Amino acid sequence: MSGAKMISVDAAAWRSAQQSARRLAQVRRDMPRLVAQVRQGVEDELRRTRGETAARQDATDRGLAGLSAQTRRLEEETGRRLREQAERLHESDERHRREAAAREARLDAEIAREREERRAGLAALGSRVDELRAGRDDAAAAARRLAADARIMHDTIRAELPHERFAPGRLARLDARLRTAEGNLEAHAAAYTLSQAQDLYLDLSELRVEVESLALDWAEARAEALAALRGAEAVIAGNAERPVEDADPGTVMDVDHWTGGALAELRAEVAARIGGISGPGCPLTAAELRALAAEAAPGYEARLAALLESAADRMVGSQLRVNVAEQVVAVLEAQGFGWTGNAYAGGDERREFFSKLRHLADGGEVVVEVAPDGDAGLTLRILSYEDDPDDSARRERSRAVSRALRAEGLQVGDPAEEAGAPDPRLRDLDALSRPDAVTGADAVTGAPSRAEGADGR
Repeated sequence: MSGAKMISVDAAAWRSAQQSARRLAQVRRDMPRLVAQVRQGVEDELRRTRGETAARQDATDRGLAGLSAQTRRLEEETGRRLREQAERLHESDERHRREAAAREARLDAEIAREREERRAGLAALGSRVDELRAGRDDAAAAARRLAADARIMHDTIRAELPHERFAPGRLARLDARLRTAEGNLEAHAAAYTLSQAQDLYLDLSELRVEVESLALDWAEARAEALAALRGAEAVIAGNAERPVEDADPGTVMDVDHWTGGALAELRAEVAARIGGISGPGCPLTAAELRALAAEAAPGYEARLAALLESAADRMVGSQLRVNVAEQVVAVLEAQGFGWTGNAYAGGDERREFFSKLRHLADGGEVVVEVAPDGDAGLTLRILSYEDDPDDSARRERSRAVSRALRAEGLQVGDPAEEAGAPDPRLRDLDALSRPDAVTGADAVTGAPSRAEGADGR
């Protein structure tokens, strides 16, 4: 008869009763330091975005300083409204920032309103086109002013605004039209170029408004995404270690340790996403950035919650293995055995727990192995090393262990005999506790132990 007995233990009922484990698995977002860190990150990002926006608008204003008097007044008014628009975007509250459809409609309305006001601003000049054509010199002068203004607008957009990002190809097409208008002026057809120059300048000016408005919207979307991701990053960092209630002072749950490095992988993934959108080469659109804020960032917190639950279950499961081993040791001590030592496989509390006993009369040894078995249970193996084994005593020993564990409220299966003799190497607790110890299973993943020579089923 084999000296290896296996008993399956379903720890689900026991674990569900452990309120401390459930509290450990709750994501904490309300820590004052964490809240302050998230708020500061949002403020820093908005401040940086405001600075970039203001710098771009200042550069645009400088580039347009050479416009003629009438168009300069129109562009100054446009610049003032764009700055007001930027402030409204950055001062909108959380609810407003998340209303994507309303925001897009508002942006479209802003662009349309600017377009109508610009057309109205140039209407006075347009109403004089026929009159100016009657006076060739006046018409030529007006056409040259508008063409020169169009060239200034074109060059400023090209130098200062991200036109290819938000309106790809538009400036190149307008440049071709501008070159044609300039050619007509050189060909002494200025009087007939006035309408062409006016339409061209209006299209360039509208391109300026559209690009700046879209750039503002994109900057806000990126600020939202970064704030959300950095908030998730702070929540993850703030939950990396959790104090354990009802334990020795200073006892903490190291989430990365108990999840086998999964928390570090999550932190690295979030950091990579932040790095990918915080630099100047961020490839995402405003819609993609808002989806990142609305979906990806909460998704990271959901994954954190799952990791916390897994870590808490594994930490509680580790303690459960010790408790079960203690119960088995108590039963065996009542049968004439004396306890001689404990060890975790590889010195790692996430893995199998071993207790060793020696019979006080005949010197026979028993090793108790308690290994994790999936998410809701464990596997108990009683390995007997005796020179003159008593099969009936072994069977009674296993039945006594099962009765004792059931009395503690655990769901315990009947003992099952394993084929083969127990692995003699499992008697050496010092060797088992070394970091390079191999017991035949990686208990961190929840696989049952399969020690050589004792086929756990």
